[in-house]
Amino acid sequence: MVAEEPAGSALAHDGYAGYAGWKGWEGAFRTSAREARYFAAEFRGLELAGKRLLEIGFGNGSLLAWAREQGAQVRGLELDAGLCEAGRRGGFDVGQHALGDLLARGDRYDLIVAFDVLEHWDSAELVTNFTTLRALLVEGGHFLARFPNGQSPFGRVYQHGDFSHRSTLSTYKIEYLARLCGFEVERVANACRVSAKAGILAALRQRWLAWQRRRIERRIARLYGIRRLPLDPNLVAVLRRPAANTQQEQA
Repeated sequence: MVAEEPAGSALAHDGYAGYAGWKGWEGAFRTSAREARYFAAEFRGLELAGKRLLEIGFGNGSLLAWAREQGAQVRGLELDAGLCEAGRRGGFDVGQHALGDLLARGDRYDLIVAFDVLEHWDSAELVTNFTTLRALLVEGGHFLARFPNGQSPFGRVYQHGDFSHRSTLSTYKIEYLARLCGFEVERVANACRVSAKAGILAALRQRWLAWQRRRIERRIARLYGIRRLPLDPNLVAVLRRPAANTQQEQA
């Protein structure tokens, strides 16, 4: 008689067991109207047309589809083989490569994106991967990442919503990693929010709600005598690889 495998044993061996199904990812590689508005807001100030973009953990492929429509040359990395196969069927350059493999073959990018990925890396992986990401970027290139807000009680809903999360990140930790790995911090802020419906009234309501949340952040900072910190459930960091200092290199 074969012993029945205990419930949850697959998860114990693989934190991503059944992950794509749980997320509802089917490799659609389409962008909804709301997602398009969100991406447009989050990528404000970042040129995409003609730029080389790498997404780490592309999931259902909505960002890759949107960025390609904006004229970017896109490439994606994902652990799930089925999602990679779906992307290739849709004409996307995707695969299960490690970041080090891309660096070894000489790849360089203008923009690297990681939505809901950093929390899956432990402390050692964060330092190693940030260093590799900097090397993969051209001078002046950007790294944009979204992750659960570890400095906010409201971030716990995402931080503790996934068995595969291995680190908790905050503004201070991102600033430390950036300094350690040679990035400049352009912003660490609340993730952009867009309403489910398009239109002026919906946008005005979203702006009013954002103003109320920022008001609370200012009050908390004054009350506790601390630096004002973003408190939304998700943070977005935009880091930049600075241009080389020729004088320092010559020295």
